[in-house]
Amino acid sequence: MEYPQIRFIRSSLMFAGAFSILLLGGCASVGGGVSSKVAKTTQANYYPACYEPVNHLRASDAAMQKSVTTGAVTGGLLGGLAGALSGGDNAGRNALIGAAAGALVGGAAGYYTERQRQISDDRQRIASYGSDFERSTMDLDRSIVHAKAAQDCYQREFENLRAAHRNKTMSDSEGRNRFAEILSGLKETNALLAAADGRTGEDINTYTQAYEKDLQQVGLERQQVAVAAKVESAPASKPAPAAKPVPQEAVVTEQKIQKASAKRSEAQQVSSRGTGIISSACNNPDLGDWAPDPCTSV
Repeated sequence: MEYPQIRFIRSSLMFAGAFSILLLGGCASVGGGVSSKVAKTTQANYYPACYEPVNHLRASDAAMQKSVTTGAVTGGLLGGLAGALSGGDNAGRNALIGAAAGALVGGAAGYYTERQRQISDDRQRIASYGSDFERSTMDLDRSIVHAKAAQDCYQREFENLRAAHRNKTMSDSEGRNRFAEILSGLKETNALLAAADGRTGEDINTYTQAYEKDLQQVGLERQQVAVAAKVESAPASKPAPAAKPVPQEAVVTEQKIQKASAKRSEAQQVSSRGTGIISSACNNPDLGDWAPDPCTSV
């Protein structure tokens, strides 16, 4: 005869083992080393001032690897294992958390579990998602600022290079080297910004999955919260009352999600601007004899 306690421990261990595999499978894709794929390709021989913001961009990107999500996945693994084995008064709640987490993909399962473990109050937990969206937005904003500074600097130096070519105040050899450095710096800037944006997108996707699942657990739908957030931004609108009142914490979190989405759009616009600067430089007839061949491969 098997005692109920033994059956509970056995089933908990099986759940924890399966859940740990799920979490570990998600670790590689969440908060993981995108920036390690962006090699340092630019030798700042002529334009160290232009490369300085690129260095800052690289440092910011490296710091973003230590994402909240990565820590949450690790914590969720340990917390999920401990929670599954704890039993006691929390056994029912832990079972519900595990079931909900099982419906999520990759790192979102660990992130969701860790949030549930850390914060039992529904309103506080929903507000905590907003803090993570806001942190990702601020990280990406710093990368955008550095990328813009690098682009502006290299663009100014390109105009100076055109003037030197026109006035014949520089040798062809030096002109070609300077042109190559400008293009390399611009391409490295774009690659780093794309990596930062990609990581932010991964984190936002993770946060969103967990947030939406949490809303469902407390009896709210994401669309309902989005409508409430839109109404608060435009108070002149007077929609019909929702079936269930939307807590202010959810409204604030939804607004932070919108800001995060807008910041990602801005990052992509800055990246497109960088691509445009490269294309314009490569196709500029004034410096055709100094441009590398093929120009865009630098």
